[in-house]
Amino acid sequence: MHKHKTIGLRTIFVAAVLLAGVFTSAYLITNNNESVQAYPVACVTQACRDAADRAAAADLAAANAAANAETLEGEVAKLEAEIASLEAQIAANQAIASDLSAQITENEAKLSLQQNALAKLLVNMHFESEPDAIILLAGSDSLGDLAEKQARQANAKSQIAASAEAVRLLKEDLERQKASVDALIASAELSRSEISTKRDQQNALIAKYKNDTLAYERDAASARETMQQEIAAEIARYNSGGVVGEGYNTYPWADRCPADNVAYIVVGGYVCQCTSYAGWKVKERWGIYITAWGDAKNWGNTASRLGYVVDNNPAPHTVAYNTAGQYGHVMWVESINANGTINLTEYNNSSSSASGLPGDFGARYNVNPAAYRYIHFDQKMW
Repeated sequence: MHKHKTIGLRTIFVAAVLLAGVFTSAYLITNNNESVQAYPVACVTQACRDAADRAAAADLAAANAAANAETLEGEVAKLEAEIASLEAQIAANQAIASDLSAQITENEAKLSLQQNALAKLLVNMHFESEPDAIILLAGSDSLGDLAEKQARQANAKSQIAASAEAVRLLKEDLERQKASVDALIASAELSRSEISTKRDQQNALIAKYKNDTLAYERDAASARETMQQEIAAEIARYNSGGVVGEGYNTYPWADRCPADNVAYIVVGGYVCQCTSYAGWKVKERWGIYITAWGDAKNWGNTASRLGYVVDNNPAPHTVAYNTAGQYGHVMWVESINANGTINLTEYNNSSSSASGLPGDFGARYNVNPAAYRYIHFDQKMW
């Protein structure tokens, strides 16, 4: 058994009744394969329906914005992977370029040594050469010595020149390789820059979509609050009387309330509605399972047709009902006071509920019994 918190005593005058129907948010439903707008029960004013439309539109816009943000987040993740791959390529090519630069520097040094050696040999050959072959021959021990000397000089010159040429060709090849690697690095850096720019743009869009989502959600919440206020006001027009206080709640589905759940039907009607609560109390007290009795305003006629006594005489453990408003209202009579007033418990009366919202439990005391008729489930006419 669940006991609601007391919310203090507040007297409400003008005995009337509650609109007892399904309290839901506005949703799109299908009727003959056509989309139509479904409004919450008791959402009958234009202001309420406008708010319901705004809430539905804002919810849809928020969902679309969130979906767009999620899609872009996936794209950004792919771009981040591309950027990481390009950075790895750049790093690898920079390492190759650095190694080629070192080899070029090394070969430049070798070429310089070869060039210096060749220059020195040429200088020495110049100063050692004699303009007169007879004098050169005279300076040699023999003709063979002269030929050998000239051959050694020519061979040395040829080797140095060949070595220098090989170094020069290697250096040029290394420079071509480095130029190619530098071009790859430049291309990768350009691609990385372009992808980074695209990623930043998409991140900016993601932030915008997320901000839009939050803004739409705030708009939807604000519209729903307006809608609920209109519904509460509409219900209040049909429900007042007595003193509001605490009461004992045995309703098994209390943890679902207040709620807008219309997909779950319990004894008497939809969960968190007055018919469901009254139906539960009848089953709990009398073991009678009420089903398919419809809106609260139909209960009196249905009960009479089934043979139950329906009159203007209140009694404990009867169901009080009123046909006013669009749906009527049913309540459970807990007890009768010495002065003839009655004590009631009920659901879906924002004027008596502890939360102040439709679809919640409430209790009223010292209610004028003349406002209602009563169904006696312990008395049958046949």
